[in-house]
Amino acid sequence: MLCPLCKTQMRITATRTTVTGDESPDTVTRVFIEQDLTCRNPACSQCGKVVETVKTQIK
Repeated sequence: MLCPLCKTQMRITATRTTVTGDESPDTVTRVFIEQDLTCRNPACSQCGKVVETVKTQIK
């Protein structure tokens, strides 16, 4: 993904796994990977800040 300000390719700085629907056997359990993306361009005002969080469901 590209930074919306400077159009530089962003970097994944954090990854975590989240689970929903795990409270009871009657609900569907879904597992997601969440990744925080930051700009890596030192000239950009968003450099080093989390610009976007992407959430992808694992099948």
